[in-house]
Amino acid sequence: MTGKLYERFYGIDIEEALSSGETLILNEEKPKKRLLVEKTRLLESFLRIQPLHLESLVAGASKLNLIQNDEFYVGIYEKEKPILENRALKYRPLEKNFKIFAKTSNWKEFASYRPDYCMYFIRIPFPTGNYNLQTGIRIHKDSERNVYSVISTRRNYDRADLTKEKLPYRIRLTFSIITVAIFLLAIYFSLLFARKISRPIIELANATQKISMGDTDINLEIREAGEIGALIDSFNQMVKDLKSKDAELMQSQRIAAWKEVAQRMAHEIKNPLTPIQLSAERIRRKMNSENKEQFYEIVSSGTDTIIKQVRVLEHLVNEFSDFARMPAPKLINQNLEPILLEVVKLFEHTPKLKIATNISKGFPQLFLDQKIISRVFTNLLKNSIEAIERKREKEEIPEYEGSIRISAVLSRKIMRKVAVISIEDNGIGISPELKQKVFEPYYSTKNNNTSGIGLAIVQKSVIDHNGHISVDSSSMGGCSFQIELPVS
Repeated sequence: MTGKLYERFYGIDIEEALSSGETLILNEEKPKKRLLVEKTRLLESFLRIQPLHLESLVAGASKLNLIQNDEFYVGIYEKEKPILENRALKYRPLEKNFKIFAKTSNWKEFASYRPDYCMYFIRIPFPTGNYNLQTGIRIHKDSERNVYSVISTRRNYDRADLTKEKLPYRIRLTFSIITVAIFLLAIYFSLLFARKISRPIIELANATQKISMGDTDINLEIREAGEIGALIDSFNQMVKDLKSKDAELMQSQRIAAWKEVAQRMAHEIKNPLTPIQLSAERIRRKMNSENKEQFYEIVSSGTDTIIKQVRVLEHLVNEFSDFARMPAPKLINQNLEPILLEVVKLFEHTPKLKIATNISKGFPQLFLDQKIISRVFTNLLKNSIEAIERKREKEEIPEYEGSIRISAVLSRKIMRKVAVISIEDNGIGISPELKQKVFEPYYSTKNNNTSGIGLAIVQKSVIDHNGHISVDSSSMGGCSFQIELPVS
């Protein structure tokens, strides 16, 4: 095995060079080979007509210009002894110099390469007797020595066992042991070097994945100086800066959120306070009225208005309180499908509404709080049904067929897998400028005095599940809510 490897290692260039040279030689021979084959086939036709009529055969060869031309050879052999041949060529083929190219039951094609002459021959047996017709054509004129050098070198190369001739067994064994030892040492040091480089990179990749999932409490150990050490140091500094910026951003967002909530809450409280104030002022103006019946009517109407608006205030305060003290989810690894199908059952009998559910095969288990995630899907389905109803009212099509499509697929986002749950409808849709506002507390596109806190609760619930929710236009014509939840 070692000898073969050695020969392959040291002989591959010679092998390719000789093969290429031999290919060039054979390609150069092809035109003359075809010419000889054509003339030989014509001579063969004379043999079929008059097998042993040599004068006719010689006349045919002369007619084909095979005898007069010193580049052709024609000979008639009895077994291996020539009995008639043209002397113009002064060359007799020797079997020891033959290189056989083709051999059939009737034809035998071979070549002879010598430093002074190179010939290509065809031998045909006579139909009767022990006679053979042999024709030849000179090839590689004026370049015989070079061709002979290539052919003989190739022949010697094929015959020689360079390894056994030049290397005794002990030297080959020693060479093999040294080679294997060097090879194993090279592998060992390559693995050490690769591990030295790849280990910090793998740690960086794992740390990057943790950061993408929100974990910024990371500080990688710098094991050595150099480019990798500088990279890890830069990464640690980046994580510290990111953690600091996250804290600042969170504080800014918290202040901005409370400011926004306070503004919206003040606006929502102001709405019922206005009719309360007007009703109280109206009652006060009529207190000294002599018409007691009219006074009682105004008092009754005013108190009804005050009570009604107080209930609106109470509802706003309760919703705000619920939103502020939403419980932390208790995440349990479980299947999403039964939770989703249970919510769908609540709405599947809604008139003029079709709900299609498609959960991909092999959908993984997720860490979920069943109650909270059920409320999320319930709110989103209610939102879709209300959007469909608003489209019926806007376009004045009472029989408009509503459609909701729910899908759950597994996707890959950056370096982690995520579960993507989409809820689409063919309702009234949403304009691009309102896409970011729908999740803000106390913002609503409906005109039914709702608080607009439902989608804010949905967004907070999804965030508590370490997920993300977005809204976009649906190919069905309405809205498409897309929830992304981490698989692990």
